Amino acid sequence: TTGSDRRRKRAAQRARERETHTHTHKTDRASMEDNLKTLKTLLAKSDGRDKVCATIQYALMFIHAGQAGKVKKAQGNVASARKVFRVFKPVETLTPILTDPWGAKASSSDPNLMFLIKRAQMVLMALYFGGDHLVWAKSAGLIEDADTASLAKKVSMWSWFGGSVCKAILEMYSLSKLVSKTNKQLKELQEEDQEDERRETRAKADAEALKRTFTIAHAGIQATLALGLVEALPLKPRTLGFLGVTASVMNIYLLLPGSFKPQFQIKNKAT
Repeated sequence: TTGSDRRRKRAAQRARERETHTHTHKTDRASMEDNLKTLKTLLAKSDGRDKVCATIQYALMFIHAGQAGKVKKAQGNVASARKVFRVFKPVETLTPILTDPWGAKASSSDPNLMFLIKRAQMVLMALYFGGDHLVWAKSAGLIEDADTASLAKKVSMWSWFGGSVCKAILEMYSLSKLVSKTNKQLKELQEEDQEDERRETRAKADAEALKRTFTIAHAGIQATLALGLVEALPLKPRTLGFLGVTASVMNIYLLLPGSFKPQFQIKNKAT
């Protein structure tokens, strides 16, 4: 009898192990499928492909550290390949201004200064992309004047710096508005039966605040990178490569569907 009990216990244990293994395998497979779908969604966007190439470009810059050779040549080729994904970026950036030049559709709750900063950011980013196109045209042999290309690079990088600063200012203003709005909502949800609503409000606010803080940090890194590339800051190629990879990876994360999703679960009430 004792032997039979042992055999039954071993058989039950093996069955549980097989069930656990099967469940783990299914979970891993589902996770892999989700990752592949996310990657497919990212690469379906021109911005996504551009940022992946940017990550490779700056990673190569970090590797070659300013030394001539195959790696530096490969970095230049990757940088040139990115231009295909950015051809219409100046027009895309200026579209809100072209479709609504006087700001009739702008939020009436925002002060005029924020409206002007937002418009300035659009113009500066359009100059950044436009200047970058001229630099590429020189490397492709479409423009022969080296002085024009040098000026275009300076205008492009300084515009990128200015656009990033404007972005940071706009995000900080939105973050302050979010804090005020959330505090007001929480004050209105003081009843005991409104606990789930309070938790949901906090969760949504926390997710949005995290995203805006992340964007502010990203803008700061981009501004520093722009100053380094225009040689306004004495940064070495390897430092520029590190900043570029960091900014590109952060940009990819911002493009991922479901990033900064609120974490909220309804609390089960005791019966």
